[in-house]
Formats: sequence, C-alpha cells, structure tokens
Amino acid sequence: MSFQEQTHFIELYSREQKKIFLYILSMVHRRSDAEDIMQQTAAEMWRLFDRFEKGSNFAAWGIGIARYRILSYRKKQGRNRLFLSQEVYEQISEELGRAETRSSKRIQALEGCLKKLKESDRQMLSMHYENNLSYSKIAERLNLSKMGIYKVMARIHTSLRRCINQTLLLWETNG
Repeated sequence: MSFQEQTHFIELYSREQKKIFLYILSMVHRRSDAEDIMQQTAAEMWRLFDRFEKGSNFAAWGIGIARYRILSYRKKQGRNRLFLSQEVYEQISEELGRAETRSSKRIQALEGCLKKLKESDRQMLSMHYENNLSYSKIAERLNLSKMGIYKVMARIHTSLRRCINQTLLLWETNG
C-alpha cells in the first residue's frame, strides 16, 4: 500500500471508527470483547483496503467486515445465554443501517442548506463550530453584542432546520 493510500485509510478510519465500534458493541455487549473485535476488524480493513471501492461508504464496508468477526466470536462463545437470537441481531443490524442512511441523508441536506446561507452566516457558523469560538468571542471579533450573536445563531439554526426538513421531505416525495 502506498503512503498516499495509507494516509487515505487513516483519514477514513479515524472519521468512521466510532460508528463501527458502536455497531460492534451493540452486537457483543461486553466492552472488552467489542474492543478485541474492533482491533481484529481494523487489522482486516487495513489488509483488505485495496478492495475498498473509493467513494463508497467506508463505515458500511467496515461494519460488513465486523459482522463476520462478530459471527466468528459468537461461534467461539457457544450457546451463551447473554446472546439474543440471530433474527434479533439481524433486525438490529438492519435498523442501524437505516439509521446510518437517514443520518447520511441529513448530512447531505445540511451541506446543501449551508451553501444557501449568506456568506456572513456561514462565517459565523465556522467561527463557532470549526474554530470553537464561544458566542462571547464571536461578539468581540464582530463588534456585536453577545445577545445579538445568540439571536443571529438562533435564526441560522432555525433556517437550517427548516431547510433540512424541507429538503428531506422533497427527496422522500420524489423517491
């Protein structure tokens, strides 16, 4: 694997690791076992990264690999009463997939709605969420009152929430 591919893997893995781990934990229940399975999954993802289709869902790919690790873990554990039926685990897995899809759609809608904002509103959001500035610091930088910043941010959040909901509704009705 080239240095560039290694860097790309690390970026993707760092961003999606938590989702994969939470999936494993929801299926295994014991944190120590989930951590072991996560390590095995990460090693397998690294080994198979050349098979990952660029542009596809890295978290879903990792969860697919984790699913096989979990099945192997369950076989080793035998008939432990702590486990639910395979059907229940499949239902959990399906629901997690649907939640991931909903979350992904909300993020896409948010990205589109952010582009529709005025530049000054995007800058204010960036100051707060990317630069981690408090409302007080933003007020100082923009020479505005703290209450004024609260009102502007509330307006921006309301606007984004409406835009996201309208976008999702539009996508649902257009199929």
